[in-house]
Amino acid sequence: MPRLHNRGGFALPLVLIFLVVVTMAIAAGLAASAAETGTSAAQRGQNRAYAVAEMGLQLFLVKRDSLCALAGASCISDPAAATSGFDSVTIAQPGGYAVVIARLQRQAGTNDTLPALYFVRSRGVDSTSKLRGSDTTTSVRAVGLMAAWSTQTMKVTGAWTSLGGLTKQGSAGQIDGNDQCGRKQAVAGVLVPKGDYSASGGFQPTGNPPLDTTKTLAQLDPLVTIDWNAIINGGAMPADIEIPPDAFPDAAWFQADTTRWPVIRIHTSGFSLPNAGRGIIIADGDFVISGSNMWNGIILVGGQLTSNGNNTTSGATVSGLNYKLPGAPLPPPGYIDDNSTANGTKSYVYNSCYVSRATQKLRHYVPMANTWVDDVPVW
Repeated sequence: MPRLHNRGGFALPLVLIFLVVVTMAIAAGLAASAAETGTSAAQRGQNRAYAVAEMGLQLFLVKRDSLCALAGASCISDPAAATSGFDSVTIAQPGGYAVVIARLQRQAGTNDTLPALYFVRSRGVDSTSKLRGSDTTTSVRAVGLMAAWSTQTMKVTGAWTSLGGLTKQGSAGQIDGNDQCGRKQAVAGVLVPKGDYSASGGFQPTGNPPLDTTKTLAQLDPLVTIDWNAIINGGAMPADIEIPPDAFPDAAWFQADTTRWPVIRIHTSGFSLPNAGRGIIIADGDFVISGSNMWNGIILVGGQLTSNGNNTTSGATVSGLNYKLPGAPLPPPGYIDDNSTANGTKSYVYNSCYVSRATQKLRHYVPMANTWVDDVPVW
């Protein structure tokens, strides 16, 4: 039997081939694992960026004024009257920030026939996500929607609307629902529930109609669209000044800066207006105006408003609003013990310009239905 003399080994090449294959398999596995980790990190970063963008957009819609006052913000002075331009604010959030831009798409129509339209885009940046240890790339996501700039912050139903009724003593003075600014249609001079108005001395209010007592309290309630419960208990109208603990600003404070139209919340029932001023007064309980004090803007009173002396209010006045609180017991028709009272010579007139100015800080963007856009292109 022949013998093989060339017995060159094949084990070493086989081992080498095996090591190469195993190494390649391990390398491929590590690469796949790294790719999956990177993909997962990118996905998580995109989700966080989306959350940052959405939160930034929602915050801007409800807090435009305060955000526009921040350093670095650039905003239109009056979105209702703008002919061009945009708002731009940066909102810092944990782990990132959102850059929100509201750009004018359509100017407002004349006489408030059409609101101004804006496209609001929020670009969210998640600064915590990195694909690799040395990578500085951040995840970015943008969302947007169309929004109308709302200027309808209060529906005025009368120069003096009182859900608790009104008693006018004396023939002097005026309660007038004709717009002293000349921009809006006339409203009722006095609007009260049926049987809840009395006057002495032949006093006659003016307006359209001069006196409206055609509805019961239950029928009148939904026409006064002030969400009193949200204002009193839900913080729907944040106050600039609260009494107590704050003091009511004196006349010199108002005179020093004519742009001051504060929202003043008064918790003390029976509080008496100490001096002339302007803005919005929110009185939780009863409220008193005496002497020759004047107020321009809006007066909202939960209880009874007692007006003594020769004072003037120009804007809109509403009293008896605590009847709009949930569970509030309604008085029987003609009940007069809850009536607000106007004594002596006084002037309560409707002025749409003062109402508009007093509510300027309450104006806001209103999102339009079915306009939400995800993954808006950014550059």
